[in-house]
Amino acid sequence: MVLGAAVKDERFQTVRAIVGPEMAKRLDAFTKEIGASLEIIPTEQHAEMTSGSLFSRGRAQWRAARQAAEQGPVFLPFFDHAVVAAAMDPTPLPYGQRVSGIIFRPPNHFGLPGSLGGSLDSVRRWVTYALARRVCRGALLTLDEVAPTSRAGQTTKALEFVADPAPNFDLISMEPEIRENGRKIVLVFGALTERKGIFQTLDAWKLLGEDGRNKFILRFVGRLGADERARFMEKLATLRTETNAIIEIEDRFVTDEELACEVQHAAIILAPYQNHVGSSGVLHWAVAGKRPLIAQNTGLIGFQVDRYKLGLAVDCTNPQVLSRAISEWVPSISDPAFEASHTSNAFTGKILDTVLGV
Repeated sequence: MVLGAAVKDERFQTVRAIVGPEMAKRLDAFTKEIGASLEIIPTEQHAEMTSGSLFSRGRAQWRAARQAAEQGPVFLPFFDHAVVAAAMDPTPLPYGQRVSGIIFRPPNHFGLPGSLGGSLDSVRRWVTYALARRVCRGALLTLDEVAPTSRAGQTTKALEFVADPAPNFDLISMEPEIRENGRKIVLVFGALTERKGIFQTLDAWKLLGEDGRNKFILRFVGRLGADERARFMEKLATLRTETNAIIEIEDRFVTDEELACEVQHAAIILAPYQNHVGSSGVLHWAVAGKRPLIAQNTGLIGFQVDRYKLGLAVDCTNPQVLSRAISEWVPSISDPAFEASHTSNAFTGKILDTVLGV
């Protein structure tokens, strides 16, 4: 979206994407089609940017961004790792150079009890953002509408809010798929990792009981995390053996078109994150597809689900609570203003203005 919008914007003379080898394969045809250039990060440099500790990765990413800024403003779609290295850089970028990007996980403890550790983490993060903004001279954006308006956000002025875009379902309109014996699909999708609640979902499914499981098909769509794959598949096999559960898994990356169909076929979307503090693309897919959503009751996700009536927010760390939510919940109508404010045009417009320092 951002590349396509930038090419059409007369304020940009050239647009280039600087990416790793795998991403280059995915973007090659698209960049040629829109007239953007594609620069592939050398293999050795890319390894430094994607392996090792968080700090070493971030330091390599910041070095690359700083070097690229010599040729024009730079935008980092994911700034969370490089921001620490930027904050520790003793030399700000020269005037006229600018690096900006999105911080995905600012401190947001909505719905969680306060703690000394949480307070210290918040202070550390906000100091980091303030120092990094001084060095990179560009704005740090966040998808979290709460963070910039918090006391720390207002004090530091370190973050600016950009509403993440909901997918466009205008050309897709399907009814939920009904399978054999009237079963409806409950969908979990995205990066299937432990923090996404995939193990709690299996435990909740077992607790549904036979009558509950007979109503649904549980479907996982997305790439399983390398650390979770073996444990998850073992637990899944056990559950299939011990119960009558019909559980399907597509352990692969899917295209946006495929994902749109998956969402439309589903009767319920699960976002059982384990107290995740950041934003959720799953939430926006569910809202845009007008599908019932069951999600965590903490962090930004819990805040948005509660404030905008986007679905049901529950304690997803507790399989019993999650199971009860699946079996008993009657969906409500979400706030249409939320979807209207989270459009691709608003998202890309804010980013392009940020890149240019407008």
